[in-house]
Formats: sequence, structure tokens, C-alpha cells
Amino acid sequence: MSVYRNALLILIGAALLLAPVVSAQQVDLDQTIIVVPGDSSKSMGFAPRAYDTITQGETDYFTKSVSSGTSQLTLDLNWGTPSNSLTLWVNTPVGLYGPYYDSSDGISSNGRIALVMSGSGGSLPAGTWEFRVYGDSVSGVEDYTFVAY
Repeated sequence: MSVYRNALLILIGAALLLAPVVSAQQVDLDQTIIVVPGDSSKSMGFAPRAYDTITQGETDYFTKSVSSGTSQLTLDLNWGTPSNSLTLWVNTPVGLYGPYYDSSDGISSNGRIALVMSGSGGSLPAGTWEFRVYGDSVSGVEDYTFVAY
């Protein structure tokens, strides 16, 4: 009987030692992303931009591969005609963020959405990120640029 009791105690002890390791792995998978207004007056430098056009009800898609260890991502959607309205959605490996509107960056009616995204754990989740630009209220055809750097 004491052999079985000792074996049971060892098994329970081993399970208790392994439980925190499993919990820590789950915490890493539950990462959130912090989104703050970007500086729309700041130059994007030589970051590659997408130049495109959009009409009422149209959705354009862009992707970016985010490497492991990337601490932040700056997004800049600029259409320049404040009377038109575009919407930005961001689909990350950990979830969908948005919609973001002209006023989401703290400056309304400037025809621009500038945001900075960072990971709650110090780095963003690695993988393919998808960006959706939607023509929410567009008169005619609107030219725009989008960059994620």
C-alpha cells in the first residue's frame, strides 16, 4: 500500500511542477496589441508605399510579413480628400483590429489615418498581417497611399 501511496505522491508532485510551465505558454499566446495615434506630420522616409484608387463600397487588401522581434508597426493611410471617408482594418495573427476612421489618429477630417501598433509583451506577433482599406463613403474615385513600416 505504501508503494502505491508514494507513487501517487510523486505523480501529483510532478503534475504540480509541470502546471506552471503549461500556463506560461498559454499566456504568451494570448498577446494583445496596443494601438495609439501616430504622428501624421512625420515623414515616412523611404518606406515602400502602395499607391491605389478606391470607389464607394470597394475593399483593397495589402499584406506585410512581420518578423519575430518587431517592436512596433507604423501605419499610414492617406487619401487627402477629407470629404471622402476610408476605413482601415488590420488582421493580425492574434486577431482583427478596427475599424479605424479618419478621426482614429486624433485628427479628424484630414483624409488620413496614422497609427502605431505595438505588442503588449514588447514585440508584435510574427506572421502575415493583412490590411483592408474600405471605401466607406467615396464620391467618384479616390487616390490614396498606404504604408506599413
